[in-house]
Amino acid sequence: MAIDWQNEIKTSFGKTLISASHTLDRSPSFCDASLAALLDAYPRDQLGIWTFAAHGEGEEAPIRGVAPDLSGEDLLKAVREGRIWLNLRATNQLVEDYAPIADQIFDGLQAATGRKIFKRDMGVLISSPGINVHYHLDIPVVALFQIRGEKTVWVYPATDRYAPNEKLEAIVLRQQEEGLAFRSEFETEAKKVLLKPGMAITWPQTAPHRVQNGDMLNVSLSCEFMTVPALLRANALYTNGRLRRDFGAHPGRPDTVSPTMIGKAALARLLKQSERKPVGRTPTPASFIVDPEAPGCTRPLAVEANLS
Repeated sequence: MAIDWQNEIKTSFGKTLISASHTLDRSPSFCDASLAALLDAYPRDQLGIWTFAAHGEGEEAPIRGVAPDLSGEDLLKAVREGRIWLNLRATNQLVEDYAPIADQIFDGLQAATGRKIFKRDMGVLISSPGINVHYHLDIPVVALFQIRGEKTVWVYPATDRYAPNEKLEAIVLRQQEEGLAFRSEFETEAKKVLLKPGMAITWPQTAPHRVQNGDMLNVSLSCEFMTVPALLRANALYTNGRLRRDFGAHPGRPDTVSPTMIGKAALARLLKQSERKPVGRTPTPASFIVDPEAPGCTRPLAVEANLS
């Protein structure tokens, strides 16, 4: 396996969108038979099963589903024929055969950037033709590797206009999901990339983005990780959120490593210890069940409950 990041990654990493070429698309680990076996091996109760409304203005919440009894082969068939997005988070930790792939990706990133890479989470994304992912952001740093199919990714500036400070802090505090309100005027500043097999990109931490699949099954690797500056920033955002909500402060966004950011990151540890109860959002309730024989390969869970 070869991964070739752009030469300027050491100076541009974390500041702008950076691309790479790779040969993971040639790996037998991502053929149909291997994907079906992966879906059988992956803990079903941890499998993220989602669908999304058509892209539009405003904030679109993802819709969660379940597939408790399907084989990996049947689930893959439903993804191919329906409108489903599977997220197998931490595949490198949960399915031993995929750990070496993640090690090569993250070790390569560490060597290319000169930054220590930790909290390594390689998720396998298997998604339907034509499906889109809503406008959202991630708190870890992300590198997206395209394996099969094509998808278009729009990446937006990591600023208050595109991701308001209060919303960003709420995500860090786990008070809401990662979704944000989209406005069509945002497109003027977006960086648009058509990802094909053998391509990869990474973008600045917390930069909002959205995705549109081409008219074919897609397989990608969503590689989430932290660096020391990224972890400091995430903890500073946590402190900002607590200061805003608990003390009425109006803190600015922490963008670069500074004594203030380091101090806020240290304060986050004390604030977390002082919480009376764990901060966390209520998981999105499931509203559909995957059924390869149903129209669109899904059935409302309410119907399933009435039949049982």
